[in-house]
Amino acid sequence: MAKMQGRVAAVKKIRQLSPIWIVPVMAVVIGIWMLYYTQKNQGPVITLVTLNAEGIVAGKTQIKSRSVDIGRVESVQLSEDLSKVLIKARMDPGLEALLNEDSQLWVVKPTVGRGGVSGLNTLLSGAYIELQPGKASVHKYYYELLDSPPIAPADAPGVRVTLLSDDATALAVGDPVLYHGYAVGTVETSNFVAEQGHMTYQLFVRAPYDSLVTENVRFWQASGMALDVSAQGVRVELASVATLLSGGVHFAVLDGWPAGDKVASNSEFQLFKNPKAIKEGLYTEYNEYLMFFDESIRGLSAGAPLEYKGIRIGTVAVAPYFFNMENPLDVAFKKGIPVLVRVEAGRLAGEMSLKKLAQELETAVQQGLRAVLKTGSLLTGALYIELVQTDTQIGSPKVKVAVSNLADAEPSEKVQVATAQTPAFSSEASVPAPFTLANYAGLKIMPTAPSGLANIEQKVLQVLDKVNRLPVEDVLAQSSATLAQSETMLKNAEQLIQSLDQLVKHNAVQQLPADLQQSLAELRKTLAGFSPGSPAYERLNGNLQSMDQLLRDLQPVIKTMNNQSNSLIFKADLPKDPEPEKAN
Repeated sequence: MAKMQGRVAAVKKIRQLSPIWIVPVMAVVIGIWMLYYTQKNQGPVITLVTLNAEGIVAGKTQIKSRSVDIGRVESVQLSEDLSKVLIKARMDPGLEALLNEDSQLWVVKPTVGRGGVSGLNTLLSGAYIELQPGKASVHKYYYELLDSPPIAPADAPGVRVTLLSDDATALAVGDPVLYHGYAVGTVETSNFVAEQGHMTYQLFVRAPYDSLVTENVRFWQASGMALDVSAQGVRVELASVATLLSGGVHFAVLDGWPAGDKVASNSEFQLFKNPKAIKEGLYTEYNEYLMFFDESIRGLSAGAPLEYKGIRIGTVAVAPYFFNMENPLDVAFKKGIPVLVRVEAGRLAGEMSLKKLAQELETAVQQGLRAVLKTGSLLTGALYIELVQTDTQIGSPKVKVAVSNLADAEPSEKVQVATAQTPAFSSEASVPAPFTLANYAGLKIMPTAPSGLANIEQKVLQVLDKVNRLPVEDVLAQSSATLAQSETMLKNAEQLIQSLDQLVKHNAVQQLPADLQQSLAELRKTLAGFSPGSPAYERLNGNLQSMDQLLRDLQPVIKTMNNQSNSLIFKADLPKDPEPEKAN
């Protein structure tokens, strides 16, 4: 027994894997496989950046393309600097081809604009994000969410141009682009460039109309109604009802201009207010002159034409012009109202330089060229300036030069001119001295002359003077005497009329018509007795026939007595028989 207790049992270690571990290992493998499968079959995550997440709800807002669900918003949170909103969205698997550099995304919600009402289907379902895929080959997963839907895809056939304008209300996104009234494109974007202080508008002109956008096209606002009140009168232009409601922009090549080559994409053009502004913008080279008018310039405004014999050669720049003048009121009292004009070289025929233009005007002024105010429209009262050639011969009226009173100017500004001391309609002979363009406030001065209105006013004053000198009192005294005599004559005429009335009412005068009628009846009866067929007529006819026969019988006796007067006492000689004459 003691021997058995001293023995140690041998322990054998079993190295066989227990089957119980199969279950957890399989669970881990399946979990890894499921994680891999889920990760592999999930769509990509994209990040959208916007300033306002209105209508976007995490886990609810859908991402659609052509009304088909292609993803869902997973989270909406602010950026680290709290200036933007970051939206994480999970796309459906297999749609990586939609996510490239040309793709665009925007929020679709109810909108009321110039083009009408859109997005009404989101009133019940809520806002969603629309994706417009591009065709670029490079994938992209970070996008800026657009404020409004794009007008056209980035790869759409056509051309995009940029317009520059100083008017922020000229165009709006969605306005049509028109060519001769036909819509060929749309305004895509509008941005204000603070550094340059102007607006930029991006236009898209779709194919095949993009070939119309050439180097020499000009763009202007398509207002529904244009009212132009100027020296030429009143002009009203009405466009279509659609343009009147939505506005837009026109473009075309000006008449007489070549079309030029097709422009490249993103070319820049100037946006003009109207076609008239386009033509005005063509004349960028000009000489400026200052004119002083003693007359009222009411009705003369900037943009009024400067003409010579009906041909426009310039434009009124500023009216009145008091810049660079220390005492503007003193200038107005002594020299007249200053007006700044521009003589534009581009309006004259030929390639005339500004220096040559200044020399030509200097010569013309020396020969009597003056500026006068003219009425362009009696309806609006608008004025314009016309250059006229005044008569500088002896005996002609002396023209008043507005700058002849520059005696108080600096020595370099003084000019020798003949001042007009006599009235404009004086018959006194005078010869104006040659005029040279002077300088004042850094500008050349163009001489002026009284306008036709001033001359008419002076003539009217002369007529009124003559009327005032008429012997009106003597004429009125004579007229009073004549009226008194006329009154006496009228009284006498009234008495005469009363006497004639009494004479007419007398019984004897009233009996005269009956007596005359009776006398006419008796005369008619007497004449009826001598009518053909009456006895008196037959007797008178027989007597006349007997007298005719008697006269015929007496004709031989009368003839014989004419030939031989004593034939009544002595026998008349018989006439000799006629002898035939000898034939020749």
